[in-house]
Amino acid sequence: MIDLRRLIPLILAAVTALGCHRSLPRSLALRADVAAGRYTTGGRPSRSGLWFYQKPDIVSHTLDGERRTVVLTSVDPWRWTGAVPKGSELHVGAQILPEAWQVIRALRVWAVARSGDEREVVDVASTADRRHPRWLDLTADLSRWAGREVTLEFHAALDGLPPENRHTNVVAWGPVRLSGPAVKQVRPNVLFILVDTLRADHLTPYGYRRDTSPEIARALAGPGAVVESAYSQAPWTLPSVVSFLTSRQPGELLGDNFAAYGLPPGVPSLAEAMSKQGYETGGFFGNRLLHAGNGFARGFDTFFSPPPEMAVDDNHPDAAELTERVLPWVEAHRRQPFFLYVHYIDPHDPYDNPEIVDNRSPFETAPCPTCVPGRWMQGVYSGKIPLANGERDVEHLLALYDSEIHYADRFIGRLIGSLPPEVLRNTLIVLTADHGEEFHEHGGWKHGFTLYEEQIHVPLIVRWDGHVPAGSRLRGTVRLLDLAPTLLRAVGGSPDPSWEGVDLMPALARKAPLPRLAAFAQHMMIGPLRAAAVLDGRKLILFNPRTPYTPHNELEAYLWTQDLHRLKRAELYDLTRDAGERSDLAPTSPGEVAKLQPVIHRQLDRELPGLRVFATGFPAGSRIQGSLTLDRPATGWDSYFLAEGDRVELAGNRVSFDLAGETLLKGFRLEGDFGGVPPLEARLDGRPLPAGQIRTGRGTLPDAKGPALLLWLPGVRRAPAAGAADPETEKRLRALGYIQ
Repeated sequence: MIDLRRLIPLILAAVTALGCHRSLPRSLALRADVAAGRYTTGGRPSRSGLWFYQKPDIVSHTLDGERRTVVLTSVDPWRWTGAVPKGSELHVGAQILPEAWQVIRALRVWAVARSGDEREVVDVASTADRRHPRWLDLTADLSRWAGREVTLEFHAALDGLPPENRHTNVVAWGPVRLSGPAVKQVRPNVLFILVDTLRADHLTPYGYRRDTSPEIARALAGPGAVVESAYSQAPWTLPSVVSFLTSRQPGELLGDNFAAYGLPPGVPSLAEAMSKQGYETGGFFGNRLLHAGNGFARGFDTFFSPPPEMAVDDNHPDAAELTERVLPWVEAHRRQPFFLYVHYIDPHDPYDNPEIVDNRSPFETAPCPTCVPGRWMQGVYSGKIPLANGERDVEHLLALYDSEIHYADRFIGRLIGSLPPEVLRNTLIVLTADHGEEFHEHGGWKHGFTLYEEQIHVPLIVRWDGHVPAGSRLRGTVRLLDLAPTLLRAVGGSPDPSWEGVDLMPALARKAPLPRLAAFAQHMMIGPLRAAAVLDGRKLILFNPRTPYTPHNELEAYLWTQDLHRLKRAELYDLTRDAGERSDLAPTSPGEVAKLQPVIHRQLDRELPGLRVFATGFPAGSRIQGSLTLDRPATGWDSYFLAEGDRVELAGNRVSFDLAGETLLKGFRLEGDFGGVPPLEARLDGRPLPAGQIRTGRGTLPDAKGPALLLWLPGVRRAPAAGAADPETEKRLRALGYIQ
């Protein structure tokens, strides 16, 4: 006879064991599990889940310029027990705290898999480089353990660790992740590739004469869309990247001290928005100007920027090194929703990479022993190294630059190729540039000072399989500040109300026309204001040479003299017929100038303070003279695109002016607190100006149609973020030759 009293406990034990088996965890995401408290400590290890000898910590840890959010443990092994799904992959990243390397001679980490009587060391990584330790990353295929209950034990051996520190939390683990095969996600991953200093017209998909970018053409342009007319909002890195990461015009966020440029505190960025959407975020910046100290690390779970010791010389991580840093991150996170930003420094000068041998590019058919080496570009830019071979030197430097593009292209192809097909199918990829590069087309070199096409017309290529038609081309004006809202909408988010860009995805997907919006850009560099507007294939560039300006050093003096000789107050180009901007239409097309100039003036209204007195539309040869008396004295005045013969005098609280008539809107700004808009007396060629031609007000720019004298105070201004120069940013600017 069956003894039920003995059988019932056995049944209950079996049911309990079965229940435990069903509840075994099937994945490990170390940082998230620890943050959620899904672990035990001390005593005997738990049969399931995560166990540590003592309580771990979650910290941000930077090593060799790469900051990770890690779980900090003692050297004691820790364990995870769970059910391994089919197709599982284990990724482990680890290091020790920097101060530990003062006593530790070597580090070794490994993982052990155990199930029943079976045991396997799944991977091992080690380093003994105390001077330049790097993150250790290893990836293991656990498919042989699929469907079984497995204990993974994680070990670290520290050669030289004092016995009294054995139980100190000193080992940094992160990321550590066990995951099954990628599952189809409703939301896409996002891969944002930025190629520093890349001109649109030097890429294969844009019809360039050299095949500089076969991988970009194959992996992005072929299966994606090429945007033909995309524009950066500034011709150099810091303000441009600030702009597209915050979807704001850089002049609204940044002051006049570019050593203080960075992501202003409190201004929402793309990485922060992606993080709030639940995405794992990684940012790898090859350009040393973009570092944690000026805000670019905000929103990134993993962040790399060249460390300070790398920023004092010509070394920077080229495409090969940066890609090697990125690939372990891709391996660790490709099976979960991710946002990855990769900023390649190539082809920024110096133009030098392994493809260039003995100062010769593979694109050159014959050597030029006397041509300027690409690593000497700073000397060419500053006027200290003349080009003895004339046009041959120019062609040589262009070939070296093209080789830089070709070198970066190879590793961009490798990066995209690291995504498994099922991941690639659900990844939205964007490739663009922060600005371009000048090769004496308009009398200068490098970038930062002009707004011609070679500096602000940048590539923009978008791939998203099943959403963006393959091989398509998008025509019309696009701004880089439109990228942040486009990407956030694509993942189901809502752009921050402060963002100014629009969603481009309906146009990229051919579901709606591209919004007709002008692209605005300004130089945001030393010297008086330059601003541009592009719309419908026309570009207007304005230059403000009458602003008092004293160069601070020899380099600034040289560049300023160069700009005075090559830039005009107003230039207008028909880009559809004159992509090289050789034929200035401004003198003969006043109507075209009048159509585009409000784009510039309305944007500058949001950036520049002060009471305005502007004249516009008066006949050439006429004189507009006038005066106004302020309630309180002005603190100063500044030119606003004044011509050489225009005069402004400020004496106490009285201002007088004498301006020559022309179509271009011009005048001056008065700085100070005036209390209101004062009355204005004006004459045209000695006769009182009709009342209808004097327009006053507050807020937005008054109607400027027809001859008019405008007097107004702009509305509430988005003040630039106040901030002092950041010493680290200044040092890095100096290392790159931006300042002396």
